[in-house]
Amino acid sequence: MLTLLIEAQLEGVTTLLPTDTEENPYFYTFRVKCTSCHETHPNWVSFNRFETHEIPGSRGEANFVWKCRLCTKTHTASVISGPHPYEAQEKSKAQKIIEMDCRGLEFTEFKPDGEWEAKAIDSTTTFSGIDLTEGEWYDYDEKKGEEFQPLNPRPYLQARVGTEVLIRLKWGQTEYKGTLESIDSYMNVLLRDTQEFIDGKATGALGLVLIRCNNILYMGSADAIEITDMQYK
Repeated sequence: MLTLLIEAQLEGVTTLLPTDTEENPYFYTFRVKCTSCHETHPNWVSFNRFETHEIPGSRGEANFVWKCRLCTKTHTASVISGPHPYEAQEKSKAQKIIEMDCRGLEFTEFKPDGEWEAKAIDSTTTFSGIDLTEGEWYDYDEKKGEEFQPLNPRPYLQARVGTEVLIRLKWGQTEYKGTLESIDSYMNVLLRDTQEFIDGKATGALGLVLIRCNNILYMGSADAIEITDMQYK
């Protein structure tokens, strides 16, 4: 099971989600890697949740069927839940957009191309045709008379290089607190002066730590999130 999480800063809008209907399907675009031989496909791949393809040698179907060119194994992925709206909140946190059943592959990077939509918080305005490929979007709410802006997480994180952040992993009740040293094109994170916390309790200093993006549940500035805020429920 793989969950696509996004984190954004919303000002004046809420319920941000891809425009995804049977009449106008959204094509989810990813970098894909084979979990058998670890080969990464050189190109972006796209699929939608309404179209299915036959799985060779099986009676089943999937939204995405991919044969790895290195190990020649066939892998699949299907959207089983979503899209779910990203709701505005006081503290920016990652929220689930879709859930996918992935067999033999993992998606390592998401490209938010295609059209998105959102609703104004203080009026009845609905915005459609939102383009997030540049990492940010501005518009004007004529009913409210104010400009607003949701942001892509990558420039948000790049701006925090050199500052202290908190990271929660998807499993193990584990959090890391350290200075953000760098973030690469796949959004893998390098921390220095790292401290580890398990179930909210400090377990020691780790120094320089590399964390793969697909292990991260969410990340935030240390001055905005306390360890006590990150307790599992």
